[in-house]
Amino acid sequence: MSALSELWRHTCAMLKPPRPQTVSEWADENRVLVSEASAEPGAWRTDRAPYQREIMDSFTQPGIWQIVIMASAQVGKSEIELNMMGCAIDNDPGPMLYIQPTKEVAEDYSKRRIAPMIAACPSLREKVYKARARDAANTITMKTFPGGSLAIIGANSPADLSSKPVRYIFMDETDRFPASAGTEGDPQELAERRTETFRHNRKIIKTSTPTIKGGSRIERDYMDGTQEEWHTECPHCHHYSFIRFGDIHFEKEDYKTASGEDDFHVKLVTWRCPTCKRDIGEFEAKRLPAKWVSKNPKALQNGIRSFRLNAFMSPWSDWKDIVRKFLKAHKDPEKLKTFYNTILGESWEVRESNGLVEKLFQRREHYTAEVPPGVLLLTMGIDTQDNRLEYEVVGWDRNEQSWGISRGIIPGRADAPGVWEEVDALLDREWKLQNGMRMRILATFIDSGGHFTQDIYKACAKRASRRIWPIKGEGGEGKQLCRPMKRSGGKEDGVKFVLGVDAGKEAILYSAGIEEEGKGYMHFPLDYRAGYDLEFFKGLLSERMVIHRRSGQSVVAWEKIYERNEPLDCRNYARAAYRYFNWHFDELERVISGEEERHIISKTEETRRKQRHVVSRGIQV
Repeated sequence: MSALSELWRHTCAMLKPPRPQTVSEWADENRVLVSEASAEPGAWRTDRAPYQREIMDSFTQPGIWQIVIMASAQVGKSEIELNMMGCAIDNDPGPMLYIQPTKEVAEDYSKRRIAPMIAACPSLREKVYKARARDAANTITMKTFPGGSLAIIGANSPADLSSKPVRYIFMDETDRFPASAGTEGDPQELAERRTETFRHNRKIIKTSTPTIKGGSRIERDYMDGTQEEWHTECPHCHHYSFIRFGDIHFEKEDYKTASGEDDFHVKLVTWRCPTCKRDIGEFEAKRLPAKWVSKNPKALQNGIRSFRLNAFMSPWSDWKDIVRKFLKAHKDPEKLKTFYNTILGESWEVRESNGLVEKLFQRREHYTAEVPPGVLLLTMGIDTQDNRLEYEVVGWDRNEQSWGISRGIIPGRADAPGVWEEVDALLDREWKLQNGMRMRILATFIDSGGHFTQDIYKACAKRASRRIWPIKGEGGEGKQLCRPMKRSGGKEDGVKFVLGVDAGKEAILYSAGIEEEGKGYMHFPLDYRAGYDLEFFKGLLSERMVIHRRSGQSVVAWEKIYERNEPLDCRNYARAAYRYFNWHFDELERVISGEEERHIISKTEETRRKQRHVVSRGIQV
């Protein structure tokens, strides 16, 4: 009887279909990393980064149709996608779509990552048709193989997003996708509609570093899924915890670089277990037992698994380097936002301005001169209205610590000669320092929007030697802070700039919340003649970042909470003028300290002997 039972079990085992090969098994057997795309070329080893195994294997998990990876940079999320893609081509082919934010990025990725992967893996090289001259079977944007094809497109192409049905979709850096593909709507939704005919066996993979909290696509998709975090076991209390930056402790040594900038030597970094408060070093922490822990397991019923990773889990990260990047970024909102997104894998949350108006007004201080100690240069921002110009002169040091110097209003239209005479007076004015020196404004940006654009262009072109330039504001997330505008007119229009105003507003709001003097801190004068009354501070903090839903899509926008926002615009323009140009801070410090003199041309030799003036050299436009 036992022999018959054994024969029956053996027969059943023979009749049972084989278990599908998982992605990690396929990768360990077939994937080869090449030196052009990897710092560790050679055979793929999933054990090199164990957290990747569960993510990859969820691709062949029954009932799972969507996989979301919200992660920092350099944790291997692109390689995870490539392994899923290669496994599908080899074992379960079908029509595929790979999407990058733009067509140009997609084509570059195809050449640098997808093509080398195919060429290095024998099982893929045999199946994907080789490229031939005038052969559409294998191009940069289209790879064909028995049973399917791979189209490689940009999210900004509505025609590519809404054409043929697909079974597999791989979306990389979804938070960098445009809000709309042309006029067709959200590119992510357009792509997902293409899987409708494959609802029983489709797979949609989304990966990205997050951006703004509340407006991040990947964060929203992550919250819809299982919300799994990679938890490490503490060797002391054996409790599993996600390694957060708040639980990282370090020892550092501050020093100045040759250029005078702050830098740091990080001597020791440990992870402090949030349960038992014992410290664990990096080498040990990366080799401890770890597992995925779900915060929303009910999402399995919907077929959505989502994973979150930060750089502390990566075998390719260096904790000392991570801490040093934080220390260098922590007082610069633009750099700090990048740190949160790309190192911590977390969305960036803009500070609220509740109570800041009164706090900034109350902390105004007495200046010992028109230009207080610490200021190395002056810039000016001018906002244009139909019946007036509003301006602010701002002093700066090398670390973006700022001092409000003067703000005011020039009545009249921007096409009136009298208005520009007053602008000239500001540009020519010499502001006194405590040591008797005098300083002029070294760069001015003036708003050219509204009804006087051409007048402002011509007026600035005539004053190019005084370093005043017209600007156009450009809203939207991810815009470059400042860039030269393409020339559209003749030489009489001069040089013009485009400003990413949203990034500037975000930075100003962040700096307003800094409470310790130093990098990014804002100083304001107490003297009423300088113009810093309560209305100024209401205007400086007159806008807030909000997230709107438009056609089902989250859109980051700035809305007014106080009508008069001219002080915010003026400070934004003055800050952009400071940030854009290459200032010779060492030379400016030498001049102000009296080691070196630079004279501005004045009327008499006697005046030149009595007055010393600070100017800069080598401003690069």
